[in-house]
Amino acid sequence: MTTLALKGTQWVTVRQHRRALWLALALAAVAVAVLVTSRLWSDSAAEALRAAGCTVDSVAPSCLQPAGDHIDDRWFARHLVEYTAMGMLVLPGVLAAFVAGPMVARELESGTYKLAWTQSVSPARWLAAKLAVPAALTLTVVPLLSLVFHWSWSTGPAEDFPTYWYEPTMFVSFGVVPVAHALLGLALGAAVGLLVRRTVPAMGVAALVTGTALAVLAGLRADLWPVRTLTGTGIDPGGQVWRLDQGMLTAAGERLYWNGCTVVQPQNPRLCMTDRGGVTDFVDVHPASHYWPLQLVETGICLTLTALATLIAFRVLRSRHP
Repeated sequence: MTTLALKGTQWVTVRQHRRALWLALALAAVAVAVLVTSRLWSDSAAEALRAAGCTVDSVAPSCLQPAGDHIDDRWFARHLVEYTAMGMLVLPGVLAAFVAGPMVARELESGTYKLAWTQSVSPARWLAAKLAVPAALTLTVVPLLSLVFHWSWSTGPAEDFPTYWYEPTMFVSFGVVPVAHALLGLALGAAVGLLVRRTVPAMGVAALVTGTALAVLAGLRADLWPVRTLTGTGIDPGGQVWRLDQGMLTAAGERLYWNGCTVVQPQNPRLCMTDRGGVTDFVDVHPASHYWPLQLVETGICLTLTALATLIAFRVLRSRHP
């Protein structure tokens, strides 16, 4: 009976909020369509250039127009990927403000939750059903978006106009972090909805809280895994390496940073650094091999925060409606 009651509550949740859920699915479908279009557009541009017997670097007069068209098409395809990445970046805030927050706060504000609680459904089971529906949707749709994004980005327009894995929008668009961020947005939205209990204020507060949490995580991201320090003269770590601090080391191992010398002696900062005792260059980096450690650590933090926010939501519900 308990299982049937829980399934019934979940069905009621779907019926009550079907417009928001359908809208979320529609937006996901649009994102997939944009990513597929970007990849196909990029591939067709490359194929058209090959069919003309030209390359991007061709200097033959007959290749100028095909090469120009190729660059324009690949640049357009890259923009499509960037727009989708921006959508992935704000997705947790959207889920918190327009799905989880209103899904809880609207029923508390209107009093419709009382009907469910009179149907042998406890407050805890009611909240569990409210969270289960968008969580199931998130666990189904967001991994698909992440996979399609990686397929569209990895061998598409990024080849000609590189975007790097460590860029803020790219890092949260594929891998396991997008799912963790989305679940965190749902949990924070639900907790805010229970605390605020009014739909419109809950939407604003949920977006603010989620955005703040993710901004803090982004600011701490570089420190989530030990960096690798490269030393030597004229270091060039490569394009797929995330550069962090850089400067010169003294004979005693003290670090000197370029910032001071670029201000004091902008025309020749290296002379300034050597005058201060610098003997060799250094740069702290996260190589591409640190991608998955950084993803997994940030995912672990997000899931911990998600569990904490969910626990707070149930505690608040229990204290107000024992």
